[in-house]
Amino acid sequence: MSTKGAEALAAGARSAIGSLFQLVRARFGAGTQESAVLEAAIEHPQERWRQAALASALADVMARDPDFATALDEEWRRLSRAGVVAVQGQVVNHFSGTAERVVQARDVQGDIIF
Repeated sequence: MSTKGAEALAAGARSAIGSLFQLVRARFGAGTQESAVLEAAIEHPQERWRQAALASALADVMARDPDFATALDEEWRRLSRAGVVAVQGQVVNHFSGTAERVVQARDVQGDIIF
């Protein structure tokens, strides 16, 4: 989510992932420990330990707030049905921007030369 959250910030709230991200950001609030964890995960999406800290913070808030847990689960399911979220073994490709050529691939074996 942190990686997609960073992308959603760039794309704005128009994106489907943006709606999920905004739900979490709104629940965490400003100036809280949870919001600091979220911001750190967005700023450093390659650092797995920050993603784990975000997952832990989400789990804690969801345990304390069943209404939020339900809303988050419903939004995740809506995105999954829309094909925006990949579950294990699936792929969702999304390109936003301008480019002359775009290549997206999965399960490449062997060399690729462009």
